[in-house]
Amino acid sequence: MAKKPVTKNKQVKKTQKSPTKALPKTKTATKTKTSKTSSTTATKKIPQKKPKDKILDNLSILKSSPYINVKKKGQITQKQASLKDLFERNLLSQKEEKLEIVLTGQYEKALDLMFEADASNLYPVLVGPPGIGKTTLCRYYAQSRAEITGNDSFEWITFDESTKPSHLIGSFNPATTIQKGFSFEAFNPGPLIKAMLNGGLFLANEINRATEYTQNSLLEPLEERTLSIPHIGRVKSSPGFFFIGAMNPSELVGTHRLGEALKDRFNVWIELDYPDKKTEMKIIEHNNPYYKVEESILEKIYLIINRTRTHHQVQTPASLRSGIALARLTGVAQKRNKKADSNKILRNLASNVLFGAIQAKPGVKAKDVIVNIISQVLGST
Repeated sequence: MAKKPVTKNKQVKKTQKSPTKALPKTKTATKTKTSKTSSTTATKKIPQKKPKDKILDNLSILKSSPYINVKKKGQITQKQASLKDLFERNLLSQKEEKLEIVLTGQYEKALDLMFEADASNLYPVLVGPPGIGKTTLCRYYAQSRAEITGNDSFEWITFDESTKPSHLIGSFNPATTIQKGFSFEAFNPGPLIKAMLNGGLFLANEINRATEYTQNSLLEPLEERTLSIPHIGRVKSSPGFFFIGAMNPSELVGTHRLGEALKDRFNVWIELDYPDKKTEMKIIEHNNPYYKVEESILEKIYLIINRTRTHHQVQTPASLRSGIALARLTGVAQKRNKKADSNKILRNLASNVLFGAIQAKPGVKAKDVIVNIISQVLGST
């Protein structure tokens, strides 16, 4: 039998017995210690002070206002535009101006009646206190009518005691009249003639503030759909001519009695009053897009405004415009100081808004009535 080589076995044994080099323990220990210390230092956070809410000054409030064009840094100052350029740039047209309104409650019913009157070739008149949106509703109807008919002719005039028939019909240019005589070239047509010739819409706003003399000039176009122009002749209205009247209640100061002959020519009477709570709050919110306020504050604003309409010492109450003004001012005040008490803000601003918005009964001071209303809604100080 052959002998096994001893050398290989010895080498194997040597390799098995050869000790493995161990890593130094000190290095690992130091590493773990450093990692522990670093983790403990990372978990310990230095307490930071909360930044205080900054109270904005008047200049910052004005710069952030969306109603004002503020010059930006680095913006080159452009040359001041001429009045002619500004006029052409800002000239409004019915097509460009898009009006959006809150169309709920009484306003939706009123709009339906206006459409029905127009379709029946009848003339409506809107009656209601100032500031409830009669003019805005008529403008919205003119916009809706233009989308249906394609005729965007819309003319309107606000009557007062100084309004004369020539403001409605038009007048002759003296210089052109000398050259060409009493011709159509020398005639400057008024808004009523324009609406009649174009077959458009005419709004007689505050019609019961006009004198009886001016009111009588409306009898012919409302009955015969014609109008006589001095030195030229009688003009007939084009198909589609529509007349809307708007007026305040007759008991208000500055109004005249509507003549019986003119009253008889209005066939559809649409009575509007101050809207209900839900609708009025929507209108206030819709007209305050930039300075939003919480619903609880909005409700307090409504309660203050509505209290002027039920208070026994108030003769002329606040309108919707007062609620919108109070909401905007409150939003600006809250933007100035976010931690300010909302009741304190409303208390201070309401007196400034209501002072010129309401009229107290004879012998009563408006300031005392306002203080009483605010204390009833917000509580006494």
